[in-house]
Amino acid sequence: MQFQIKLQVENERPMLPLSYQYELSAWIYKVIENADANFAAFLHHQGYATPERKAFKLFCFSQLHVPRFHIEGDRMCLDGKQVALLIGFYVDRTAEEFIRGLFGGQRFRLGDRLSQVEFSVQAVTPLHTSLPDEGTPVRLRTRSPVVIARKRPDGGHDESLAPDDPAFSRLLFLNLIEKYRAATGRAIPTHWENASFLFRCVGTPPRSKLITIKSGKAGQTRVRGWIFDFELLVPTQLLELGLMAGFGRQNSEGFGCAVLHQH
Repeated sequence: MQFQIKLQVENERPMLPLSYQYELSAWIYKVIENADANFAAFLHHQGYATPERKAFKLFCFSQLHVPRFHIEGDRMCLDGKQVALLIGFYVDRTAEEFIRGLFGGQRFRLGDRLSQVEFSVQAVTPLHTSLPDEGTPVRLRTRSPVVIARKRPDGGHDESLAPDDPAFSRLLFLNLIEKYRAATGRAIPTHWENASFLFRCVGTPPRSKLITIKSGKAGQTRVRGWIFDFELLVPTQLLELGLMAGFGRQNSEGFGCAVLHQH
């Protein structure tokens, strides 16, 4: 399910580093750990895996929706007190109250050693998305950058792909199929092999975004993703999986969150 979390800014002159996804991910893990340490350890160290041991966390979250802000250097200065976050978990509706209870009433600090913002959770609202009939294309809008990458022949760092790369859609579909296999423990239905798959960007051109993970710490990396609207036709189960668990790579680190676009 997808949930909207409304946050209240609690301190004066709030400033965040532009790359805050890693710290936000750490807070989500901490919330889960406080409720179920074993499950949090499973997600963090193992995850849901395919027979080939490709593992997924099966949750995602958006960038912070900050209605009013301005930029000073590498800082985002929040000019209001209300912020929102979208988070998705691959769970059924029976877990709705559990998730709401996990995040409801939480207080946390987000930022780095230079600046931090203190937030309190004001509301956790489930988003009951109506999925289309099978075979109907949908339009989606990314809420955090989508990362699609392929391995380099020379064994170097994986190459990040733009949405107009011919391999982008193939790897996007393959990622969804691998998530399905990891989440269900089953092979894909045979009729999917002949199903129609469609991906195309729509609206304004895709915008590249470079995010620093573990900024200033050992293991610091930079990840390039893309913000864009797109039309997608996949089996409904894969669409639902993408909405709940994320599209593309590194969803649990703040990438690949999307919503159905309302015209």
